[in-house]
Amino acid sequence: MAGIWGRSFEQVVEARRVPRATGFELRYDYRPWVQLETIRGLCEFIKREQVDVVHCHLIHDHWIAALALRRLGPTRPLLVRTVHRYESMRRDPAHAWLFQRATDLIITVSQEQKRIIENAYPRLCDEVEVIYGGVNPNRFRPDLPGAALVRADMGEPPDARVAGLVAHLGYNRGHRWLLRVAPRVVATVPNSTIWIVGQGELKSFLRHELRKPQYRGRVLLTGYRTDDLPETYAAMDVGLLLGLGSEGSARAALEAMATARPVIAVRKGALVDTISHGADGLLVPEDDDAALESALIRLLGNPEEARRMGEAARRKVLERFTEDIRAERTLEAYRRALERRTARV
Repeated sequence: MAGIWGRSFEQVVEARRVPRATGFELRYDYRPWVQLETIRGLCEFIKREQVDVVHCHLIHDHWIAALALRRLGPTRPLLVRTVHRYESMRRDPAHAWLFQRATDLIITVSQEQKRIIENAYPRLCDEVEVIYGGVNPNRFRPDLPGAALVRADMGEPPDARVAGLVAHLGYNRGHRWLLRVAPRVVATVPNSTIWIVGQGELKSFLRHELRKPQYRGRVLLTGYRTDDLPETYAAMDVGLLLGLGSEGSARAALEAMATARPVIAVRKGALVDTISHGADGLLVPEDDDAALESALIRLLGNPEEARRMGEAARRKVLERFTEDIRAERTLEAYRRALERRTARV
């Protein structure tokens, strides 16, 4: 494993005891001699360790890997890129070379992003595969005894109906959208509460807003639940995901679904592939206040419907969205890419 070390990424790697690649270091330092040193180090590592696949996740490491593998000739390892973000593709000659000639396989996390890539680079139709996100259904499950402790910690009575948005407190994650509709929702469903779970640059803004009378005691900022995140999902009745994060796979929606909670989500990116509207959750158009308000009132006000949707959501996760399924589909994609390249030689 190689990366730009620090903060959460490094903690995850260490927790899972994944060995680090040695002999080179990825750095956001664009001085040419620094990048050349990294390219040389990566080449030596690949030859020393007899690497078969180099899998990149960001444009910086994609360029480093492509230039390193170019030095190794036709017997080089496979170059794979996962495009996580929901975004348009650059079409200049340099990026056309990177994606169409230097890369053997492109993985993305939604059918919508796949169409964006193929529209930009029509030659890639055979090399783009959709592999959805995955979660651990043993960690995120509905029968967690700690859920009652989370409710008690938040001061919620047993009969409260709770909807929760778990997301980075950042721009374009739907927090302002939620605040616009929350007063009408909690007025319509008297025993309802809305939790905002996370940390980020909007924390001060949200704290200030939630002091206003229309939110006080009914919309709560919980902070980030580092040690009891699965229990926090299980303490909710309805999940929310109103904007896509940097990884694009809608992981928070999958975590809530694995906990047998229906999710109200923005109709965008991987969420369109993840949630079947009306069966295991609800999809709403982006920034449509009336649609979000209606969806929240529907699921908070109808516990039995929410329960049925939540059970269907967990079944779907077990069938399609586990970490093991994602890993196996990734290995299958590697095998197909190797077969394509062998057939061309």
